[in-house]
Amino acid sequence: MDETEEIRLAFIDVAIFPDGSIRGGILTTDIETRPYEFRATSPIKPTQLQQILYGTSIKDYVYSELICAPLVRATKEKLSFVLAKEPYILEMRPLVSVPVILVQDEHNQVLGGVKPVSLLFSSHKNFKNELSYAQTILAPIAQKHNLIEPFERLKLALNEVNRMGVGEKGKGG
Repeated sequence: MDETEEIRLAFIDVAIFPDGSIRGGILTTDIETRPYEFRATSPIKPTQLQQILYGTSIKDYVYSELICAPLVRATKEKLSFVLAKEPYILEMRPLVSVPVILVQDEHNQVLGGVKPVSLLFSSHKNFKNELSYAQTILAPIAQKHNLIEPFERLKLALNEVNRMGVGEKGKGG
């Protein structure tokens, strides 16, 4: 069996909704970016007091510790990499056992679903040794598949989950 068939990529992101609630989602795929597993959190809404007390560190705490790290731990698939497109999500890396890699389009645009011209990969400052391995695996995948596009699917799925009220008290799901 080809070793690449076992690679599982997890795309992770956080969405903030108009009512101030926050949900996280994780989409686990194969190397062709076909979905294997999707998970979303119940909505979290930091109180005004929490926002005051945490100040600028609230993103690191809420997004990394309360949302993203538990999502990674809850996946059933054995993950090869967790891919994030927001730098603050890298802060969860010390909390999980899987390499977390930041994926950014060098030109910050995707036109009509076409692959970005050039992707930049980076890792948590305390896990720089994971970056070269990640580039070895991810660069060939990025030549064949748009590694930014699954984040768009994830965002749409989070919007749908939120619209349906999944995980909200008193609502179905």
